[in-house]
Amino acid sequence: MAYTVLNGHEKGVDKFMEICTWCLDHGIPYLTVYAFSTENWNRSEAEINGLFAIMERFFTNRLSDCLQRGIRIVVAGDRSRLNEKQRSIIEQAEEKTRQCSRLLAQIGISYGGRDELVRAMKKTAADIRAGRLTAEKITEEEISANLDTAGIPMIDMVIRTGGNHRLSNFFIWQSAYAEIYFTDTLWPDFSEKEFSEFVDDYKTVKINLGK
Repeated sequence: MAYTVLNGHEKGVDKFMEICTWCLDHGIPYLTVYAFSTENWNRSEAEINGLFAIMERFFTNRLSDCLQRGIRIVVAGDRSRLNEKQRSIIEQAEEKTRQCSRLLAQIGISYGGRDELVRAMKKTAADIRAGRLTAEKITEEEISANLDTAGIPMIDMVIRTGGNHRLSNFFIWQSAYAEIYFTDTLWPDFSEKEFSEFVDDYKTVKINLGK
């Protein structure tokens, strides 16, 4: 199926809600999706404005659905690049769904894996300058605590749609030990059948972390 750029993004929002339902049906407690990357800021102003208009409508119009289904919304990314209205809408969505506990849906907005690591390193450097930390005490746990995803488990399964065989800066620290599944299917066309097949296959995988 062919899509115009913004029509594809609109369909993508609907697919996100479907994926949430599939996760709930499979008892999956965490979901992470990429909505807008740091590289996406290089797109045309018209497309960027259209993308954020779609996101604003989602946070405004679909929040009641999330509340009814127990879906907690959290956003990862550099919010300093968002305008005040966008930040406010995101903060309200996070606050209103804070007590939801069936599924935590993490959305990457103005997010990039490398950018996140740079920001985490800056926080770590600030802690060292302030005397709260020494370089010798920097650990993986310390770095993880300074990431956007602090307190959220590492990603254990990645599904990449659209025929591309790369992570594209997607949560590169958190996906270090993830099983990766690739499909030529476009995101709006991704089906529950294919999702279930990937999940069932993942259940047979033994993760030993190099042991």
